Amino acid sequence: MTLVRRAWVPPPLKPAGALQSLWQDLEPGVVHLWRLCWSRVDLPLDWLSEDERAYAQQSQSARRRREFCTCRAAWRAVLARYYQPQACVPQSVALARTATGKPFLQNGYVRFNTSHTRDWAVLAITGPTSAIGCDVEHLDRRIRDPLGLARRLGLDTFQAPAPDTLATLSQQLLLTWSEREAVAKALDVSLARIPATPQCSVVRVPVLTGQVLASIAVAPAQPVKRIEAFALDTLTPAAWRTLAHAQPSGAMENATASEQQATSPPP
Repeated sequence: MTLVRRAWVPPPLKPAGALQSLWQDLEPGVVHLWRLCWSRVDLPLDWLSEDERAYAQQSQSARRRREFCTCRAAWRAVLARYYQPQACVPQSVALARTATGKPFLQNGYVRFNTSHTRDWAVLAITGPTSAIGCDVEHLDRRIRDPLGLARRLGLDTFQAPAPDTLATLSQQLLLTWSEREAVAKALDVSLARIPATPQCSVVRVPVLTGQVLASIAVAPAQPVKRIEAFALDTLTPAAWRTLAHAQPSGAMENATASEQQATSPPP
C-alpha cells in the first residue's frame, strides 16, 4: 500500500462548445480522482435518467434522496467528459450494472468506481484496459468490534487492544478494511471471495488531510504512475454548467440567481 499525496485542483473546464474528451489522458497507470462534498451542491434532476429519478423517490429519507441525486448528477456530468470521440451531456451517459451490481459505462471507453462517507464522495476513473475500485473513509470512525472485524478480514494474529491503543488500532483496521473494499470492488467480487494474493495495485490518497482517506485499487496489478485529483467542491453553479455543457435548469437556476445577488454590487 502506497500513500500518494496529491494537491486537489479545480477540474479542467473547457468553454461551452469545446467538447474535448478527457479519456485520451488515461494512458495505462493513470487515475483521475474526483472529490465531491455533495451537501454543498444542488444540481438539476434532469441530469439523471428516468430510472434514477424514480429510484430516488422511493427513499423516505430526504438526506439520502439528496445524496443519491446530487452524486449521480455530479458523476454523470464528469463521466460525460470521457466520452469518445467527444464529450456529451450528463443525461446522455449510458450506465449499466454487472451481475453483482457494479456500475459501468456501456460505451466502455473508461472504467470507474465510486464511494462515499458522510458528506464526502469520490469518483475514480482509469482507462479501459484496467478495472478499478475505490473506498473512502473518515479517519475518526471507530470500530465497535475490532476483534470481530479482524476475524472477518482474516487477521488471525490480531489481539484484543489495550484501552489506550484502541483508537490507533481501530484506525489500522479501518485502513485494512478500506483497502479490501477497494480490491473487492476492482475485482467485482465480495470480500469473502478476494483471492489470497489479489493481482491489484493499491494506493491511498488523502481526500481531506488527516480527516478523510481514499483507497484506490487497480487490476490487473500495474504501477499507478500518476493520479490527477480534481476538487468538484470548488465549483460555482456557472462552473458546473461549463463542466456539464448544460443550460441553467431547475435548482441550478435558483443557485445562479443567488450567486448573482451575492456578487452584485449594492445599489
